Amino acid sequence: TAGDIDVLLLDKTGTITIGNRKATHFYPANGVDENNFIKDVVLASMADETPEGKSIIELANINPLNYNIQNPIYIKFTAETRSSGIDFENTRIRKGASDAMKKLTESAGYTFPIEVDERVTEISKNGGTPLVVTENEKVMGVIELQDIIKTGIHERFERLRKMGIKTVMVTGDNPLTAKFIANK
Repeated sequence: TAGDIDVLLLDKTGTITIGNRKATHFYPANGVDENNFIKDVVLASMADETPEGKSIIELANINPLNYNIQNPIYIKFTAETRSSGIDFENTRIRKGASDAMKKLTESAGYTFPIEVDERVTEISKNGGTPLVVTENEKVMGVIELQDIIKTGIHERFERLRKMGIKTVMVTGDNPLTAKFIANK
């Protein structure tokens, strides 16, 4: 059966890339205090057991328990919302895909900041994954995640192409990030 294959679909994260994206930078939105943004980043990542979530806490270098949040409700990531976060008292903090966060922000009547949109594009063009953070539906800033393409993957794809097999990358990632990885 394998001899009849002419197209191979491959997931990007974990197949083409290592899959353990790491937080590399925090970018607060204009007018947002950096310490408040980092607090939101940490709180949104408290219950995130993924390598990405752990790397966000590591980059912030703050123990989330220092914030002493009472009765938190953790919001798990779902494919539908493309976000996760935490609710407590009168506060809702979310981190997620830029388009999902833009929709959340605008549906609440707020403007999605132009500089955040530009930062998202810049991160994506450089192969990173931007996560936008909101507090009570207002944009606080962007987290940059970076992933690494697996060693030797380019050569493996070349061998497949020489065998007449087309390779297709499948991803739910930002289209600019996907383009960068595909070009690599």
